[in-house]
Amino acid sequence: MTNYVNQTLGKTLKKYFQNSIDSNVLFSKDTFNFKCEISIFLENSIFIKSHALSNDAYGAFNIACERIKKRIRRFHRKLIDHRAKSKKTEKFLEASQYIIENPEKNEKKIDSNDDPVIIAESEELIKTLSVSEALMLMSLNEQNAIFFKNLKTRRLNILYKRIDGNVGWLDPKK
Repeated sequence: MTNYVNQTLGKTLKKYFQNSIDSNVLFSKDTFNFKCEISIFLENSIFIKSHALSNDAYGAFNIACERIKKRIRRFHRKLIDHRAKSKKTEKFLEASQYIIENPEKNEKKIDSNDDPVIIAESEELIKTLSVSEALMLMSLNEQNAIFFKNLKTRRLNILYKRIDGNVGWLDPKK
């Protein structure tokens, strides 16, 4: 299984990208099905992930791998075009990310004067992207939202998936 996964992912990645940094494939048993989760870290901080369920491990991997291939095929032309248009080095802003514990999940009563408990903290880079690049990265990463600095306006923007399935875009005026 390990050899099959290495060969198949290797062929897929070499076809579209010269440098793949890291990839993780996780198999798990889910009642009657096998679940395969694939995470790939590519050049220039591109992250792609996919998952699939099937009645056997090989089938789950093949389905997840096909989804990855499909995403890479769809966005490869855009990636190439964006690389050619902006040969500048990518600019990032540094920001801190905090995950705050939901007080409704806790059954303990918390005083209203107390601040929420921070359960995780990490450093994140805010990329300077066009809206189409941000949308592409959001769908590649299967994210519900992405925070970025708009390439044209130089303002901080947010793209997010709405409940109705559409994508929302927040662009503050100042």
